Amino acid sequence: MAPRVRHDDLTADAVQCFTLDALKRGESCEVVAIGDDMARITAMRFGMSEGAQVSCVTRIPAGPIVVRSGRQEIAVGRKLAQRISVRPVASR
Repeated sequence: MAPRVRHDDLTADAVQCFTLDALKRGESCEVVAIGDDMARITAMRFGMSEGAQVSCVTRIPAGPIVVRSGRQEIAVGRKLAQRISVRPVASR
């Protein structure tokens, strides 16, 4: 069994999970945990919650990460992206 990590009050598999800020252009992932209540509220405003599948459109140097969720593109700031745990999925 994979080791478990604690992400505030949520757990995720350590082997497969990383944070959204590490996503590379063209990669797809599923949101598995959002670190805290304020991050969760902000992400929900963007239409992103646990279970959402997103793909990286581009990474702006020293700036936000632009992700696509459905037909919507969202620029997610690095600090928020660091509080969102994701796991890879096959590209759509």
